[in-house]
Amino acid sequence: MTIFFDAKIEIIELNKYQERPGFSDKYHLVKFLLNSDGINSFEVKIWVHYNYPEAEIIKVARTFLNRRLQDFVELTSEDIYTPDEVDALWQSFNN
Repeated sequence: MTIFFDAKIEIIELNKYQERPGFSDKYHLVKFLLNSDGINSFEVKIWVHYNYPEAEIIKVARTFLNRRLQDFVELTSEDIYTPDEVDALWQSFNN
């Protein structure tokens, strides 16, 4: 079974030069909100190292987010998860 949902991704917060737990360097924290029909909306936090140019923070964060979403799709498209398990994975995606 393959499930597809339309989704809207929006940036809801950008915090520059933040302390990231477990790391000594500073990071930019970009928070996205994923809205979709069929599954509950949720936030995704993406950490971008401060060495990336400030003009590229959003582009890099979207690239990292895209990879996470692709990994999620690959993981859940193997027909080994029930719809409830897929929803639980979706909800825990940001943890």
